[in-house]
Amino acid sequence: MKIKCEYCGSMFDDTLEKCPNCGGTNNNVRRSTSDQPTTIEELKEWYVSKGLPDEEVTRFFIGRDYKGSKAFGIYKNAKGKFIVYKNKADGSRAVRYEGTDEAYAVNELLTRLKQEILEQKGRAVKNAAASANKSVPVNKPVSSQASSSKSSPASSSVSDEKKTVSPEEGKKALLTLLIAFVVIIAIVAGIAAINQIKDRLSRPLKGYYEHNGELFYHCDETVLYWAKYDRETNDWKLYDRFWEVDWELQERKTAKQYYLGEVYDSSFGGYDFADSLAYEDYQHGNTVAKGYYDVDDTVYYHNSYDKNEEWYYFDTDDNDWMVLPDDMLPTDLTHGSLADDFWYTPEWDSETQLTDFEDSAIYQEYIDRYNTPEEEDDSWWGTNDDSSDDYDWDWGSNNWDSGSTDWNSNW
Repeated sequence: MKIKCEYCGSMFDDTLEKCPNCGGTNNNVRRSTSDQPTTIEELKEWYVSKGLPDEEVTRFFIGRDYKGSKAFGIYKNAKGKFIVYKNKADGSRAVRYEGTDEAYAVNELLTRLKQEILEQKGRAVKNAAASANKSVPVNKPVSSQASSSKSSPASSSVSDEKKTVSPEEGKKALLTLLIAFVVIIAIVAGIAAINQIKDRLSRPLKGYYEHNGELFYHCDETVLYWAKYDRETNDWKLYDRFWEVDWELQERKTAKQYYLGEVYDSSFGGYDFADSLAYEDYQHGNTVAKGYYDVDDTVYYHNSYDKNEEWYYFDTDDNDWMVLPDDMLPTDLTHGSLADDFWYTPEWDSETQLTDFEDSAIYQEYIDRYNTPEEEDDSWWGTNDDSSDDYDWDWGSNNWDSGSTDWNSNW
Protein backbone atom coordinates (compact mmCIF):
# COMPACT_ATOMS: atom_id res chain seq x y z
CA MET A 1 0.00 0.00 0.00
CA LYS A 2 1.38 3.41 -0.97
CA ILE A 3 1.33 6.41 1.38
CA LYS A 4 2.36 10.03 0.95
CA CYS A 5 5.50 11.28 2.68
CA GLU A 6 4.67 13.94 5.28
CA TYR A 7 7.84 15.85 4.39
CA CYS A 8 8.32 15.82 0.61
CA GLY A 9 4.93 14.56 -0.62
CA SER A 10 6.31 11.62 -2.64
CA MET A 11 4.58 8.23 -2.56
CA PHE A 12 6.28 5.15 -1.10
CA ASP A 13 5.51 1.74 0.39
CA ASP A 14 3.91 1.96 3.82
CA THR A 15 6.17 -0.81 5.17
CA LEU A 16 9.33 1.33 4.77
CA GLU A 17 10.63 3.07 7.89
CA LYS A 18 11.90 6.06 5.91
CA CYS A 19 10.94 7.81 2.69
CA PRO A 20 13.41 6.68 -0.02
CA ASN A 21 13.23 10.15 -1.59
CA CYS A 22 14.02 12.45 1.33
CA GLY A 23 14.78 10.11 4.24
CA GLY A 24 11.82 11.37 6.28
CA THR A 25 10.56 9.05 9.03
CA ASN A 26 7.40 7.04 8.39
CA ASN A 27 5.53 7.53 11.67
CA ASN A 28 2.83 5.06 10.64
CA VAL A 29 5.06 2.24 9.44
CA ARG A 30 3.10 -0.95 8.93
CA ARG A 31 4.60 -4.14 10.27
CA SER A 32 3.59 -7.72 10.66
CA THR A 33 3.77 -10.15 13.56
CA SER A 34 4.21 -13.88 13.59
CA ASP A 35 0.58 -14.26 14.66
CA GLN A 36 -0.79 -11.79 12.10
CA PRO A 37 -3.16 -13.20 9.46
CA THR A 38 -3.22 -11.17 6.24
CA THR A 39 -5.91 -13.03 4.30
CA ILE A 40 -9.50 -14.05 5.06
CA GLU A 41 -8.52 -17.72 4.99
CA GLU A 42 -5.67 -17.09 7.45
CA LEU A 43 -8.07 -15.18 9.69
CA LYS A 44 -10.42 -18.18 9.67
CA GLU A 45 -7.51 -20.40 10.74
CA TRP A 46 -6.55 -17.92 13.48
CA TYR A 47 -10.14 -17.94 14.74
CA VAL A 48 -10.21 -21.73 14.96
CA SER A 49 -6.75 -21.92 16.57
CA LYS A 50 -7.97 -19.77 19.48
CA GLY A 51 -10.78 -22.20 20.31
CA LEU A 52 -13.42 -19.52 19.86
CA PRO A 53 -17.13 -20.46 19.92
CA ASP A 54 -19.20 -20.76 16.76
CA GLU A 55 -19.67 -17.57 14.72
CA GLU A 56 -23.35 -17.51 15.67
CA VAL A 57 -22.20 -17.11 19.29
CA THR A 58 -19.38 -14.58 18.82
CA ARG A 59 -21.23 -12.77 15.99
CA PHE A 60 -18.02 -12.52 13.93
CA PHE A 61 -18.66 -13.77 10.39
CA ILE A 62 -15.41 -14.27 8.51
CA GLY A 63 -15.79 -14.60 4.76
CA ARG A 64 -19.56 -14.07 4.91
CA ASP A 65 -21.84 -11.21 3.92
CA TYR A 66 -24.13 -11.81 6.89
CA LYS A 67 -27.40 -9.91 6.53
CA GLY A 68 -28.83 -10.20 10.04
CA SER A 69 -28.49 -7.68 12.84
CA LYS A 70 -25.76 -7.65 15.53
CA ALA A 71 -22.80 -8.88 13.54
CA PHE A 72 -19.21 -8.08 12.61
CA GLY A 73 -17.84 -9.47 9.37
CA ILE A 74 -15.54 -9.43 6.38
CA TYR A 75 -16.00 -10.74 2.85
CA LYS A 76 -14.88 -10.19 -0.72
CA ASN A 77 -17.58 -9.00 -3.10
CA ALA A 78 -18.03 -9.86 -6.77
CA LYS A 79 -16.05 -6.77 -7.77
CA GLY A 80 -12.95 -7.82 -5.90
CA LYS A 81 -13.49 -5.41 -3.01
CA PHE A 82 -12.94 -6.46 0.60
CA ILE A 83 -15.73 -5.25 2.87
CA VAL A 84 -15.38 -4.98 6.65
CA TYR A 85 -18.71 -4.23 8.28
CA LYS A 86 -20.79 -4.08 11.43
CA ASN A 87 -24.51 -4.75 11.40
CA LYS A 88 -25.98 -2.77 14.28
CA ALA A 89 -28.88 -3.69 16.57
CA ASP A 90 -31.44 -2.05 14.28
CA GLY A 91 -30.13 -3.99 11.29
CA SER A 92 -28.40 -1.02 9.63
CA ARG A 93 -24.86 -1.57 8.36
CA ALA A 94 -21.77 0.51 9.11
CA VAL A 95 -18.95 -0.18 6.64
CA ARG A 96 -15.57 0.02 8.33
CA TYR A 97 -13.53 -0.57 5.18
CA GLU A 98 -14.20 -1.11 1.48
CA GLY A 99 -11.21 -1.56 -0.79
CA THR A 100 -8.75 -3.94 -2.41
CA ASP A 101 -6.16 -4.18 0.39
CA GLU A 102 -6.96 -7.58 1.92
CA ALA A 103 -4.29 -7.37 4.64
CA TYR A 104 -5.60 -4.00 5.80
CA ALA A 105 -9.20 -5.26 5.81
CA VAL A 106 -8.28 -8.42 7.73
CA ASN A 107 -6.41 -6.40 10.34
CA GLU A 108 -9.40 -4.10 10.87
CA LEU A 109 -11.63 -7.03 11.81
CA LEU A 110 -8.88 -8.86 13.72
CA THR A 111 -8.24 -5.82 15.91
CA ARG A 112 -11.93 -5.61 16.77
CA LEU A 113 -12.12 -9.37 17.40
CA LYS A 114 -9.13 -9.23 19.75
CA GLN A 115 -10.76 -6.37 21.64
CA GLU A 116 -13.97 -8.37 21.94
CA ILE A 117 -12.12 -11.47 23.20
CA LEU A 118 -10.46 -9.50 25.99
CA GLU A 119 -13.75 -7.84 26.94
CA GLN A 120 -15.55 -11.19 26.98
CA LYS A 121 -12.79 -12.70 29.12
CA GLY A 122 -13.19 -9.87 31.59
CA ARG A 123 -16.95 -10.46 31.79
CA ALA A 124 -16.44 -14.21 32.21
CA VAL A 125 -14.09 -13.63 35.14
CA LYS A 126 -16.55 -11.25 36.82
CA ASN A 127 -19.44 -13.66 36.30
CA ALA A 128 -17.41 -16.53 37.73
CA ALA A 129 -16.55 -14.45 40.80
CA ALA A 130 -20.19 -13.45 41.26
CA SER A 131 -21.29 -17.07 41.02
CA ALA A 132 -18.71 -18.09 43.60
CA ASN A 133 -19.99 -15.44 46.02
CA LYS A 134 -23.55 -16.62 45.57
CA SER A 135 -22.59 -20.21 46.37
CA VAL A 136 -21.24 -19.31 49.85
CA PRO A 137 -23.88 -20.34 52.47
CA VAL A 138 -25.23 -17.58 54.67
CA ASN A 139 -26.63 -18.44 58.13
CA LYS A 140 -30.01 -16.87 58.71
CA PRO A 141 -32.25 -17.10 61.76
CA VAL A 142 -35.20 -19.41 61.30
CA SER A 143 -38.47 -18.54 62.94
CA SER A 144 -40.14 -21.03 65.22
CA GLN A 145 -43.16 -21.05 62.88
CA ALA A 146 -40.96 -22.02 59.95
CA SER A 147 -39.24 -24.69 62.05
CA SER A 148 -42.51 -26.20 63.12
CA SER A 149 -43.82 -26.21 59.57
CA LYS A 150 -40.71 -28.03 58.33
CA SER A 151 -41.05 -30.66 61.03
CA SER A 152 -44.73 -31.26 60.28
CA PRO A 153 -45.24 -34.71 58.74
CA ALA A 154 -48.33 -33.52 56.91
CA SER A 155 -46.58 -30.69 55.13
CA SER A 156 -43.63 -32.92 54.32
CA SER A 157 -45.82 -35.55 52.72
CA VAL A 158 -47.62 -32.94 50.59
CA SER A 159 -44.39 -31.34 49.30
CA ASP A 160 -42.91 -34.71 48.41
CA GLU A 161 -45.81 -35.68 46.18
CA LYS A 162 -44.91 -35.88 42.49
CA LYS A 163 -47.32 -34.88 39.78
CA THR A 164 -47.81 -37.38 36.99
CA VAL A 165 -48.25 -36.27 33.36
CA SER A 166 -50.46 -38.25 31.01
CA PRO A 167 -49.26 -39.13 27.44
CA GLU A 168 -51.91 -36.80 25.99
CA GLU A 169 -50.67 -33.87 28.09
CA GLY A 170 -47.07 -34.63 27.07
CA LYS A 171 -48.00 -34.58 23.38
CA LYS A 172 -49.83 -31.27 23.82
CA ALA A 173 -46.82 -29.72 25.59
CA LEU A 174 -44.46 -30.95 22.87
CA LEU A 175 -46.74 -29.61 20.14
CA THR A 176 -46.91 -26.23 21.91
CA LEU A 177 -43.10 -26.04 22.08
CA LEU A 178 -42.81 -26.98 18.41
CA ILE A 179 -45.30 -24.30 17.37
CA ALA A 180 -43.49 -21.73 19.51
CA PHE A 181 -40.15 -22.70 17.91
CA VAL A 182 -41.56 -22.33 14.39
CA VAL A 183 -43.09 -18.96 15.26
CA ILE A 184 -39.76 -17.72 16.68
CA ILE A 185 -37.90 -18.84 13.54
CA ALA A 186 -40.47 -17.08 11.36
CA ILE A 187 -40.16 -13.88 13.42
CA VAL A 188 -36.34 -13.91 13.22
CA ALA A 189 -36.45 -14.53 9.46
CA GLY A 190 -39.02 -11.76 9.06
CA ILE A 191 -36.92 -9.29 11.05
CA ALA A 192 -33.84 -10.16 8.95
CA ALA A 193 -35.82 -9.65 5.74
CA ILE A 194 -37.19 -6.33 6.97
CA ASN A 195 -33.69 -5.18 7.92
CA GLN A 196 -32.41 -6.05 4.45
CA ILE A 197 -35.25 -4.09 2.89
CA LYS A 198 -34.61 -1.14 5.19
CA ASP A 199 -30.90 -1.20 4.37
CA ARG A 200 -31.59 -1.21 0.63
CA LEU A 201 -34.20 1.52 0.93
CA SER A 202 -31.71 3.71 2.79
CA ARG A 203 -29.24 3.61 -0.12
CA PRO A 204 -29.32 6.48 -2.62
CA LEU A 205 -31.10 5.76 -5.88
CA LYS A 206 -29.03 4.75 -8.87
CA GLY A 207 -28.47 7.67 -11.24
CA TYR A 208 -27.24 11.25 -11.55
CA TYR A 209 -26.93 13.83 -8.77
CA GLU A 210 -25.89 17.48 -8.72
CA HIS A 211 -24.31 18.53 -5.45
CA ASN A 212 -22.46 21.81 -4.79
CA GLY A 213 -22.26 22.45 -8.52
CA GLU A 214 -20.67 19.06 -9.25
CA LEU A 215 -22.15 16.16 -11.22
CA PHE A 216 -22.11 12.70 -9.62
CA TYR A 217 -23.33 9.27 -10.63
CA HIS A 218 -24.35 6.56 -8.17
CA CYS A 219 -23.54 3.27 -9.88
CA ASP A 220 -25.48 0.75 -7.80
CA GLU A 221 -28.26 0.93 -5.23
CA THR A 222 -26.94 -2.10 -3.33
CA VAL A 223 -23.58 -0.48 -2.53
CA LEU A 224 -22.20 3.04 -2.21
CA TYR A 225 -20.19 3.18 -5.44
CA TRP A 226 -19.80 6.68 -6.86
CA ALA A 227 -18.31 8.45 -9.89
CA LYS A 228 -17.75 12.18 -10.39
CA TYR A 229 -17.55 14.20 -13.58
CA ASP A 230 -14.39 16.32 -13.83
CA ARG A 231 -15.18 19.45 -15.85
CA GLU A 232 -11.50 20.31 -16.38
CA THR A 233 -10.61 16.99 -17.99
CA ASN A 234 -14.09 16.35 -19.40
CA ASP A 235 -13.96 12.87 -17.92
CA TRP A 236 -15.55 10.69 -15.24
CA LYS A 237 -13.61 9.45 -12.22
CA LEU A 238 -14.53 6.49 -10.02
CA TYR A 239 -14.14 6.83 -6.26
CA ASP A 240 -12.31 3.94 -4.61
CA ARG A 241 -13.93 4.68 -1.23
CA PHE A 242 -17.50 5.78 -0.71
CA TRP A 243 -16.59 8.13 2.17
CA GLU A 244 -14.74 10.38 -0.29
CA VAL A 245 -18.19 11.60 -1.36
CA ASP A 246 -20.03 14.16 0.78
CA TRP A 247 -22.09 12.61 3.58
CA GLU A 248 -25.30 14.18 2.23
CA LEU A 249 -25.12 11.80 -0.72
CA GLN A 250 -24.73 8.70 1.45
CA GLU A 251 -28.37 8.38 2.60
CA ARG A 252 -31.42 8.40 0.36
CA LYS A 253 -33.35 10.82 2.55
CA THR A 254 -30.61 13.48 2.34
CA ALA A 255 -29.54 12.70 -1.24
CA LYS A 256 -32.98 12.88 -2.85
CA GLN A 257 -32.95 16.68 -3.03
CA TYR A 258 -29.89 16.45 -5.33
CA TYR A 259 -31.25 13.65 -7.52
CA LEU A 260 -31.51 14.42 -11.25
CA GLY A 261 -32.63 11.07 -12.63
CA GLU A 262 -31.43 7.63 -13.63
CA VAL A 263 -31.27 8.30 -17.37
CA TYR A 264 -28.76 10.85 -18.68
CA ASP A 265 -30.02 14.15 -20.07
CA SER A 266 -27.87 16.75 -21.80
CA SER A 267 -29.18 19.37 -19.36
CA PHE A 268 -27.10 17.65 -16.63
CA GLY A 269 -23.88 18.79 -18.31
CA GLY A 270 -20.91 16.54 -18.97
CA TYR A 271 -21.81 13.38 -20.86
CA ASP A 272 -23.40 9.98 -20.27
CA PHE A 273 -21.50 8.00 -17.65
CA ALA A 274 -22.21 4.80 -19.63
CA ASP A 275 -20.04 6.17 -22.45
CA SER A 276 -17.02 6.75 -20.22
CA LEU A 277 -13.88 4.74 -19.56
CA ALA A 278 -14.73 4.96 -15.85
CA TYR A 279 -17.90 3.01 -16.57
CA GLU A 280 -15.85 0.26 -18.23
CA ASP A 281 -13.55 0.23 -15.19
CA TYR A 282 -16.61 -0.04 -12.97
CA GLN A 283 -17.72 -3.08 -14.98
CA HIS A 284 -14.30 -4.59 -14.23
CA GLY A 285 -14.65 -3.92 -10.51
CA ASN A 286 -12.22 -0.99 -10.76
CA THR A 287 -9.37 -3.48 -10.48
CA VAL A 288 -6.57 -4.77 -12.73
CA ALA A 289 -5.88 -8.51 -12.66
CA LYS A 290 -2.63 -10.00 -11.42
CA GLY A 291 -0.15 -11.22 -14.00
CA TYR A 292 2.23 -10.28 -16.79
CA TYR A 293 1.57 -7.44 -19.24
CA ASP A 294 3.51 -6.37 -22.34
CA VAL A 295 3.38 -2.70 -23.34
CA ASP A 296 5.72 -1.34 -26.02
CA ASP A 297 8.09 -4.31 -25.60
CA THR A 298 8.42 -3.79 -21.85
CA VAL A 299 7.11 -6.59 -19.64
CA TYR A 300 5.33 -5.64 -16.42
CA TYR A 301 4.10 -7.74 -13.54
CA HIS A 302 1.14 -6.79 -11.36
CA ASN A 303 1.17 -8.43 -7.93
CA SER A 304 -2.08 -6.97 -6.61
CA TYR A 305 -5.67 -6.42 -7.66
CA ASP A 306 -5.39 -2.74 -6.73
CA LYS A 307 -4.79 -1.02 -10.06
CA ASN A 308 -2.14 1.36 -8.69
CA GLU A 309 -0.16 -0.91 -6.37
CA GLU A 310 2.55 -3.58 -6.59
CA TRP A 311 3.73 -2.99 -10.16
CA TYR A 312 7.12 -4.29 -11.33
CA TYR A 313 8.98 -4.35 -14.64
CA PHE A 314 11.63 -6.62 -16.15
CA ASP A 315 14.91 -4.78 -16.62
CA THR A 316 16.56 -6.34 -19.67
CA ASP A 317 19.92 -4.72 -18.84
CA ASP A 318 20.12 -6.33 -15.41
CA ASN A 319 18.05 -9.36 -16.43
CA ASP A 320 15.99 -8.99 -13.25
CA TRP A 321 12.73 -7.63 -11.90
CA MET A 322 12.57 -4.10 -10.49
CA VAL A 323 10.02 -2.01 -8.64
CA LEU A 324 8.19 0.21 -11.12
CA PRO A 325 8.20 3.90 -10.16
CA ASP A 326 4.72 5.41 -10.09
CA ASP A 327 5.45 7.85 -12.89
CA MET A 328 6.52 5.02 -15.20
CA LEU A 329 3.27 3.05 -15.03
CA PRO A 330 1.56 3.21 -18.44
CA THR A 331 -1.86 4.83 -18.13
CA ASP A 332 -3.51 1.98 -20.01
CA LEU A 333 -2.51 -0.43 -17.24
CA THR A 334 -4.43 1.57 -14.64
CA HIS A 335 -7.72 0.71 -16.37
CA GLY A 336 -8.98 -2.85 -16.16
CA SER A 337 -10.90 -2.45 -19.40
CA LEU A 338 -7.76 -1.35 -21.32
CA ALA A 339 -5.23 -3.56 -19.57
CA ASP A 340 -6.94 -6.61 -21.05
CA ASP A 341 -5.63 -5.54 -24.46
CA PHE A 342 -2.07 -5.91 -23.17
CA TRP A 343 -2.67 -9.17 -21.36
CA TYR A 344 0.39 -11.32 -21.51
CA THR A 345 -0.33 -14.26 -19.20
CA PRO A 346 -1.51 -14.70 -15.61
CA GLU A 347 1.20 -17.31 -15.03
CA TRP A 348 4.86 -17.42 -16.02
CA ASP A 349 5.56 -19.10 -19.34
CA SER A 350 9.09 -20.46 -19.85
CA GLU A 351 8.83 -19.70 -23.58
CA THR A 352 8.96 -15.97 -22.83
CA GLN A 353 12.65 -16.38 -21.90
CA LEU A 354 12.04 -14.13 -18.89
CA THR A 355 12.65 -15.23 -15.33
CA ASP A 356 9.62 -16.12 -13.24
CA PHE A 357 8.67 -13.13 -11.08
CA GLU A 358 8.05 -15.45 -8.12
CA ASP A 359 11.68 -16.62 -8.33
CA SER A 360 13.02 -13.11 -7.98
CA ALA A 361 14.62 -11.56 -4.91
CA ILE A 362 12.14 -8.69 -5.00
CA TYR A 363 9.22 -11.13 -4.74
CA GLN A 364 10.87 -12.75 -1.73
CA GLU A 365 11.10 -9.31 -0.14
CA TYR A 366 7.37 -8.94 -0.74
CA ILE A 367 6.72 -12.29 1.00
CA ASP A 368 9.01 -11.43 3.92
CA ARG A 369 7.22 -8.13 4.36
CA TYR A 370 4.14 -9.92 5.63
CA ASN A 371 5.67 -12.99 7.28
CA THR A 372 8.80 -11.82 9.12
CA PRO A 373 8.35 -10.73 12.76
CA GLU A 374 9.66 -7.29 13.68
CA GLU A 375 11.56 -6.30 16.84
CA GLU A 376 9.91 -2.95 17.44
CA ASP A 377 6.80 -2.67 19.56
CA ASP A 378 4.86 0.27 18.14
CA SER A 379 3.37 -0.34 14.74
CA TRP A 380 0.33 0.16 12.61
CA TRP A 381 -0.57 -3.50 13.20
CA GLY A 382 -0.53 -3.27 16.99
CA THR A 383 2.23 -4.40 19.31
CA ASN A 384 4.33 -7.51 19.61
CA ASP A 385 3.87 -7.36 23.39
CA ASP A 386 0.52 -9.10 22.92
CA SER A 387 0.90 -12.75 23.77
CA SER A 388 -0.75 -15.19 21.42
CA ASP A 389 -2.22 -16.86 24.49
CA ASP A 390 -4.04 -13.66 25.44
CA TYR A 391 -6.70 -14.46 22.84
CA ASP A 392 -7.14 -18.18 23.54
CA TRP A 393 -10.71 -18.88 24.62
CA ASP A 394 -11.24 -21.67 27.17
CA TRP A 395 -14.43 -20.50 28.83
CA GLY A 396 -16.90 -22.39 26.64
CA SER A 397 -19.72 -21.05 24.49
CA ASN A 398 -22.04 -20.31 27.40
CA ASN A 399 -19.71 -17.65 28.80
CA TRP A 400 -19.58 -15.62 25.57
CA ASP A 401 -22.31 -13.02 25.94
CA SER A 402 -22.79 -11.20 22.63
CA GLY A 403 -25.72 -9.35 24.13
CA SER A 404 -23.31 -7.31 26.21
CA THR A 405 -21.64 -5.87 23.08
CA ASP A 406 -22.42 -2.28 22.11
CA TRP A 407 -24.47 -2.92 18.97
CA ASN A 408 -25.60 0.69 18.51
CA SER A 409 -22.21 2.23 17.75
CA ASN A 410 -20.67 2.28 14.29
CA TRP A 411 -17.78 0.07 15.39
